[in-house]
Amino acid sequence: MKGNGRRKLDQQNFMEQVQECKDNGYLLSSKKIGSGAFSKVYLAYATHERMQHNSKLASDLRGKRHTMVAIKIISIAKAPVEFSRKFLPREISSLNATYKHLNVVQLYETYQNSQRSYLVLELAARGDLLEHINAVSDHRCCPGLEEEEARRLSWQLVSAVAHCHNSGIVHRDLKCENILLDDRGFLKLTDFGFANRSGLKNSLLSTFCGSVAYTAPEILMSKKYNGEQADLWSLGVILYAMVSGKLPFKERQPHRMLQLMRRGPTFPPGLSPECQDLIRGLLQLRPRARLGLQQVATHCWMLPAAHALFRTVLVSALESQLPAPMDDAEPSEDSEHPAAGHLPRPRLWPGARAPGGPPERRNVGFSGLGLRSTVAASLGIGTSRQLLSLCSMSAIRNMPGHYLLN
Repeated sequence: MKGNGRRKLDQQNFMEQVQECKDNGYLLSSKKIGSGAFSKVYLAYATHERMQHNSKLASDLRGKRHTMVAIKIISIAKAPVEFSRKFLPREISSLNATYKHLNVVQLYETYQNSQRSYLVLELAARGDLLEHINAVSDHRCCPGLEEEEARRLSWQLVSAVAHCHNSGIVHRDLKCENILLDDRGFLKLTDFGFANRSGLKNSLLSTFCGSVAYTAPEILMSKKYNGEQADLWSLGVILYAMVSGKLPFKERQPHRMLQLMRRGPTFPPGLSPECQDLIRGLLQLRPRARLGLQQVATHCWMLPAAHALFRTVLVSALESQLPAPMDDAEPSEDSEHPAAGHLPRPRLWPGARAPGGPPERRNVGFSGLGLRSTVAASLGIGTSRQLLSLCSMSAIRNMPGHYLLN
């Protein structure tokens, strides 16, 4: 009886959320695409009426040629007071501050009532980087991504983090689970729940947050830390995970993790010396010894990605200018729930392929990799683009990461 009662309550709550979304111009589906300690993320559709009243939403979806969004629903009743008063406003503020970057997930709008807060976000339909690494590893029967793909994704991630830092935002929870891929293979940095404004360039923070496997050693040692330098350490862990299919240091206890960090990472056979050098440069115990974002962007291992990404962005920009009908029409209101059982198959431009692996996502893991979700190891309170010109080199300044080379 208790189980039935709980299910009825959950169904009632969900139907309330469906109505609240409808009242605000969105058709919520029953397809859950993510969850957190106090939140759930659902696939939803923006109505034409809503798009007429939200220019930010309309301009972005026009380029994507569909009406799908992701709606993050946060339970105010279940969340601690500190979360609602401190961390949620920081997340919204950070997303607003980093708006309009190709590799940062877009926040279109928010609305709330006494029970719930709603964040209407850009949809990244291909899931997170952790799932992608494991799926590609299974497909290749070899742990990790090929260096070419890891390079391309790393360039986009560095571009996103540089944009955040230049906007005065430090992420503080960079990890594979907080990096998404959209249907064109573009990387999208998300989940700014632990983000903070860095303030002065050399100001120090003291909040102990993040996930142990990705957390900088100075944070594990309970020292005050520079948020930008801590993010750089996490970038090194993510790059190692991409090319090796596992985490460089794996321990649940902070003091044991520190012992592994002092020994340094062990690299898999066949990894290029240039990639090893970049990872070592980021995984430096002393924060000030770590490579800065400018050095990372101009590292010899990274440079080939700039030219490849420029071509990719150009094709995407050209595609967005083509007049074409929406691929996914708005569902009728008398349907049971839009897209209740599945996500539409991602569309790719001619000649493109899903990054590094099969076109369909699979919820699988390469059993020998050791690359798994770090939710259990989380710390803290819980776990209109321009058309680029081929004729002018100045167009490079319109591509993600241009400010890295200024």
